[in-house]
Order: sequence, then C-alpha cells, then structure tokens
Amino acid sequence: MYKNKYINFFLFIAFGYSWVIWTTLYWWTDLPITFIVILGAFGPSISGFLTMYRLRGGAGVKHLLRNSIQFKMSWKTYMIPLLLVPFLFLVAYWWTDRSGALIVREPWWIVPYFLYMLFLGGTLQEEYGWRGYLLDALQSRLSPLLASLTLGVIWTLWHTPLFFMVGTGQMNLSFWAYGLAVIAYTILITWVYNGSSRNLWSAFLMHTMFNVMLVMVGFDVEDGYPIGFVHLTITLWTVVILVIWKTYGKLNYEPLEEMIPTYPSVTHRIREGKE
Repeated sequence: MYKNKYINFFLFIAFGYSWVIWTTLYWWTDLPITFIVILGAFGPSISGFLTMYRLRGGAGVKHLLRNSIQFKMSWKTYMIPLLLVPFLFLVAYWWTDRSGALIVREPWWIVPYFLYMLFLGGTLQEEYGWRGYLLDALQSRLSPLLASLTLGVIWTLWHTPLFFMVGTGQMNLSFWAYGLAVIAYTILITWVYNGSSRNLWSAFLMHTMFNVMLVMVGFDVEDGYPIGFVHLTITLWTVVILVIWKTYGKLNYEPLEEMIPTYPSVTHRIREGKE
C-alpha cells in the first residue's frame, strides 16, 4: 500500500498544485492574498484523496472522510490540543514579556478563529494528506520519530513560497525558526495521532489549535526580530524531548491491522457468521 511510487505521486501532486496556484496567482493576478493562500493550500488534501483513490478506489476516499469525523476520543486526547497547546503558546508569550495579545484582550475570538482555521485556515486543506496518507505511509517504512522528522521537513518546505509573498503570516517569520517549530509540532501531532489509534480528527484539532493560537498570541505579526516565535520553538522542543523520553521514541505507535483491507479478513468474516 505504501510503495515509493505512491509516496512520490502524493508529493508531486501536493507540491505541484500548491506551488503552481500560489506562484501564478500571486504574480499574475490581483486577487486578495488571503484567497490565494486558501486556494493553494488544498494541495495536500487533494493529493491525499487522489492517492487513496488510486490505492483503494472509493473505499480509500470513504476511509479518509470517515476517519476525520470520529469525534469519540478519550478526554486526555482532547486535552492536549485544547489545553496543552494554548498553554505552550502562553508560556512563550509570557517569556517574551509582551502585552496586548488578542487572547488577553478579547479571548472570545478563539471560537470564530477556531472555525475559520478548521475550514479555511489550513486544516481541511492539508490534513487529509499529511496525516490522512503520508504519515501512515512513512511510519510503515520508518520509525515513528524518523517518520515525523521527515514529514516535518516536507511540511516546512511545502510552505516555502509563502515566505516570498507579501501579506502571508510566514512573511514575517524566520524560516529556520518556523521550520524547527513545524518539525517539533509534527512530532507532537504524531504522538497524539498514534495515541488516538490514528484518529484523523485528533490531527485536525492539533493543526487547528496551532494556527488559532498563532493568531491569538500574535506571533505571526511580530515587529522586528520574531523573538516570540523563537521562544515558542524552544518551548515546543522542550515538550517534544519529554514526549520522546516518555514514549521511548515510539510516540505511541502501535502497528494496526491494515487500514483499508482489500478483502474482509477471515476473522472478520467469522465474527459476522459468514464463515
């Protein structure tokens, strides 16, 4: 299921679609930058659906959709994106000794921003690809930690055009700090995703809350050197090191039965009384 040709196919579509849309619309049209970013960000999810369809046809597509609305998870899994992630951002915020962040002045904005980030701020546009397909593909071939590091680098590079486009959040950030933060956060998402038995909804929440807090704390619009984002990067890596140590580098990974079996297993058929 996870042959190199399918991984290469996924990457070609994900990068090709996003980079072509971003660069051509930015340089050759007068469309709003927000619209351009949103439209181009669909690359990974489009690629995820196409790759899964190529692998398993309609069953692959249904699997992705079904796995993204499995809302039943343990309360501990919910607490990580909803409480731990905001706490980490606030630690970096206090460390930076800043004031006037939106989360302090008008914290109720977290709800509309959550809905925006979930549907248009990157989560739906990306996660059907990054975690819906690519992470499982990499973990089937590499250790969970190495798979996460690889995905983190890929995810960072995918954002590269945005650093050259005026009006994007990346334009104001240091590429190296952004990359280190993305890699660290990728490891945390893997930890939560694996711990939820690879429930895609958990990755949705993690991705959404990162983007929400980035806006609510204001690190995406820092003036001058982005010291706040650097502090965030250090904070994330501190937690990552603890997670790696706590899980012995396995990041809660447990081999599961084939995600989308071509034919029902004999055991499954016996349970249903068909054998």
